[in-house]
Amino acid sequence: MKNLFKRSPHHIKNLRRKIYLITGVNPFRISIYREALRHSSAADAALSDNLFAPRTLDNERLEFLGDAILDSVVAELLFNRFPYKDEGFLTEMRTRIVNREQMGMLAHRLGLVDVMEMKPELKKNYTALRTIGGNALEALIGAIYLDKGYSSVSKFIHKRLVGQYLDIDKLMLTTVSYKAVFMKWIQKNQKKLEWNNGVEGNGKNDNHVVTMVVDDEQWFTEINKSRKKAEELCCEKACRKLEIV
Repeated sequence: MKNLFKRSPHHIKNLRRKIYLITGVNPFRISIYREALRHSSAADAALSDNLFAPRTLDNERLEFLGDAILDSVVAELLFNRFPYKDEGFLTEMRTRIVNREQMGMLAHRLGLVDVMEMKPELKKNYTALRTIGGNALEALIGAIYLDKGYSSVSKFIHKRLVGQYLDIDKLMLTTVSYKAVFMKWIQKNQKKLEWNNGVEGNGKNDNHVVTMVVDDEQWFTEINKSRKKAEELCCEKACRKLEIV
């Protein structure tokens, strides 16, 4: 794919067109969008090429901003759509919309990774791309907010994300991922999460023994045939402990 991040007028025009097709927004301050679509690997590469040049900004600061704005817009959307539902329902529904899995899926459908600036080898790592794309989507939301204001970013989220790609009625019927909820809390609060994994049994009917460790403190231990299920059960306990679901 052609490099959309060159500074020539032709490539800047091409990037503007791509952003419009993805978001429905006509960019004014194109540099903010360039930053939103720049992964840290590209910023680090630019820095290593010239140690005396100013550091090229990656999208992590905009991701921080966009995450908060996304939470706000989705909260307002759900508050207006479900006037008789309580706070617990609204919080759970927001979690089902705003989580790493959903953000990665939305970024993929928007084709966001295709216009990002990153190390070429990362584009072959499909597991990493989901996270990279989801983070870039939040950064893009931050960029739209800074460039066009709250009204424009709210319109983008309502029409392009929730309206076009997410079915809220179907999401109401799905089971919440406690792990996704807890991971979001971990990231927001800058905590360190580790899993200690062991196995018990005679080899035929082994069980996974999983212990959740947060900031070097053991929180919960679960035993299950499935390691993923044991982690989910630990996360459910953690979410209830923190009263975030």
